[in-house]
Amino acid sequence: MAAQGLDTILQAFLGAVNDKKWDEVNNYLRPSVTVAYDENPETRDDFVKRLTATADRGDRLSADSWTIDEAAQTVGARLVTSAAEGTPAQVWDLVIVSFEDGKIARFYQIASKGSRDPRAGTLAPELTSKPSGTLLSAGEIDARYREYIFSYNEGAMHTVMPRLWSKVVSFNGNQAPLEIAVVVLSKILLPVIAGLKYQIEEVAVDAGRQRIAVRLSIEGVPENEYLQKGDPGEKVKVYEHAIYALEDGKFSWGWSSQAFDTLPLPALPAGAP
Repeated sequence: MAAQGLDTILQAFLGAVNDKKWDEVNNYLRPSVTVAYDENPETRDDFVKRLTATADRGDRLSADSWTIDEAAQTVGARLVTSAAEGTPAQVWDLVIVSFEDGKIARFYQIASKGSRDPRAGTLAPELTSKPSGTLLSAGEIDARYREYIFSYNEGAMHTVMPRLWSKVVSFNGNQAPLEIAVVVLSKILLPVIAGLKYQIEEVAVDAGRQRIAVRLSIEGVPENEYLQKGDPGEKVKVYEHAIYALEDGKFSWGWSSQAFDTLPLPALPAGAP
C-alpha cells in the first residue's frame, strides 16, 4: 500500500472509471464502502451506477490539488469532470477519500455550485504554493486550522483570520486582499450559517505540501430559513469540504464546496472577488 501511494490508487480508480473497466472499479471499493454525494448517502451499487452514467456520457474524471495523509490513509482532492469531446465545459467537486487495506472505504463528494453556475467562466486552474521559508509540522497545521475554523463557532473569526492568513488570499480561484476576504465572509457566510456550529469529521494533513483537507459538518438550529429542513426550531446538519494551503506558515489559498443552499446572498462589497 505505502509503495503505491494513495494518489496512485485514486488515480488508477478514476482511470478505470474513464476506461469503463467496471471489474477494476469494483475491485478498488471495499464491499462495505461508505459513499455520500452532497447530502445524499449512496449504496455501493448506486455509486457505481453514477460513475457508469458519467462514463457513458463521455465525461472524464481527473484530480488535482492533492492533499495526501498517508498516516491517516485519507486523501483530499479537487475532482474535475471534463465534458465529452466537443463540449468544453468543466466542473469540479471536492472529494475526501479514506482507504483501508488498499481499497476505498469512504468516498465523500460535494459539488462546487459555483463551477456549475451558467455565469461561470472557464475552469479555475489548479493553484500552486510559492516556496515557503516556514514549514509547519502536520500537528501544527492541524492545530492552526482548528483555531481558524472553530473561531466561527466562537464569534472570533474577525480577529483570528487576520492573524492566521496571508495578506492576499485566494478562495475558489478568486484572489483578494485579506481585509476584503474577511468582509465577504462576514457578509455572506456568517448570515448563512447563523445558529450552526462547525465540527471536523474527516481530515487529511499533508505536511510535505503544507495543505489540509477537511470534511466539515455544520449543525444546529438555523436562523437562515433556506437551511431549515423541517419546522422552525428543528436542528439540521449540513456538510462542507475544504482544502487549504499554507505559505510561510499562513493560509494562502483554498477550495471549498458546500452541500447546502447559500442563498440569499447579499450584494458583495466593492472590490470583492
